[in-house]
Amino acid sequence: MGNYKVVVSIEIKECAEEMNEFPIKKQDGCFEFKISGEDAISIDNCEQALLRTNYAAVRDALSVHLTEVSKKKPLNK
Repeated sequence: MGNYKVVVSIEIKECAEEMNEFPIKKQDGCFEFKISGEDAISIDNCEQALLRTNYAAVRDALSVHLTEVSKKKPLNK
C-alpha cells in the first residue's frame, strides 16, 4: 500500500454574501461557512467558526477516504 498526503487549506476573506447557520459543502468539495463581520473580529467566535467548518470537512474527507480504501483491498479477518 502506498503513502498518503493530507492537505489542508484555510482562507478567511471578506464577502458580501448572506451568513450560513452551519458549514456547507460546495460543488468543488470544499466547505464554506459565512459568518458576520462581528464574529470575524472576535477571536473566540472566529475560532469556533473555523473549528465547526474543519469538523465538517474532516468527517467528509474521512468518509470519502475510507470508502475508497475499502474498495481497493478487502478487510483482513
